[in-house]
Amino acid sequence: MTAAASTIPALGATLGATLGATLGATLGATLGATLGATPNVRDARAADNDGLVALASVCPMMGEVAMCVDRAPDFFALSRLEGERFRVGVAEVGDLVVGCVAASERWAYVDGCVARTAYVGDLKVHPAYRGGRAADALEEFARAACRGYVGDDGLTLVTVLAGNRAMERRTSGPRGLPSLVPFATLDVHAVPFLWPRGRHVSGLRVSPAREEDLDEMGALWTRLAPARQLAPVLDAERLAAWLGRAPGLAVHDYLVARRADGRVAGFLALWDQRTLKQLRVLAWSPRLALARRALNAVAAVAGTARLPAAGGVLPSLAAAHVCVPAGDPSVLRALLLHAHDERRGAEHLFFTIALDRRDPLARALDGLHAQPTVVRAYATAPSGRWTGASLDGRPLHFESALV
Repeated sequence: MTAAASTIPALGATLGATLGATLGATLGATLGATLGATPNVRDARAADNDGLVALASVCPMMGEVAMCVDRAPDFFALSRLEGERFRVGVAEVGDLVVGCVAASERWAYVDGCVARTAYVGDLKVHPAYRGGRAADALEEFARAACRGYVGDDGLTLVTVLAGNRAMERRTSGPRGLPSLVPFATLDVHAVPFLWPRGRHVSGLRVSPAREEDLDEMGALWTRLAPARQLAPVLDAERLAAWLGRAPGLAVHDYLVARRADGRVAGFLALWDQRTLKQLRVLAWSPRLALARRALNAVAAVAGTARLPAAGGVLPSLAAAHVCVPAGDPSVLRALLLHAHDERRGAEHLFFTIALDRRDPLARALDGLHAQPTVVRAYATAPSGRWTGASLDGRPLHFESALV
């Protein structure tokens, strides 16, 4: 039982004692009927924004640090960047938003070929309405949306945070819902800004990107992306158009690694997403509360950002559009070292980068004290199950900045 749900019996008892047993019983019956009501699921409207932002704030990620993703001021901002087309569904009981889900169309490389795919994310249900009909109804909404994008048998990607028991129980496809076939494990690495590090990697020079670099960056993406499963289809024109829609991201937020002859060897973006989403701390465990005080004492001397108190935001950056040759982790290493030293001592605590656990590029993180969050990737289809070829032959490309 959640903290919110556990207050319901106490509230009923207090009202019963104060206002009379009849009123307490009536309130309890009314509340129970409301919580058991069948939700109406429909396409979200702009007017739902405040309700969706509030919903995200009461769907925490629990652990030694309890956190939620704060989507204020515009819940829809991330969805608009997801793909060519998108739909957000809301589940409502009366005028209350009690759940949501998002589905988007994505043109991506599947086994090296361009394909129309779909992605489903943002499945959230208010804690008081879990275990009822809301999640099933939202899944059916997402299934219908994806069918409109990719047909009955088109590839649909779903990602689930490891340890999310409620979602893991749904992977088998209960009650006729789509089943989810696992095919990759992602580590979303949080790389802390610590002491200064040498940024030099032999034969490579890193600098911020310029407008005139976009053509070469787009050409490199087109050449390298087919080797990565579900990498988005981008060229210079598409990259520039996407960049123009991305709040808080500019060309100079991309870092470009060049070889001695001046050719672009790889690039990535470091994105401050505070206008889209922020990680808000709800509570520290007693152990980490003590560690936080110690680390903040060190931060005061080192000149780095401090860990916030409960209620505060964890200021971070997110890597996006990681484009590096699969067999050359030294290129990614040069980009990461440059990013670390350029942003150290500013207001951010860490930056995140998502890599398939099998990805040889992960060697670029050696010695950077990266802390991984594990995410499982699943394939499904609107028909109910993915029956296409196995997807585990290439490392998965996943833009964790967009979830």
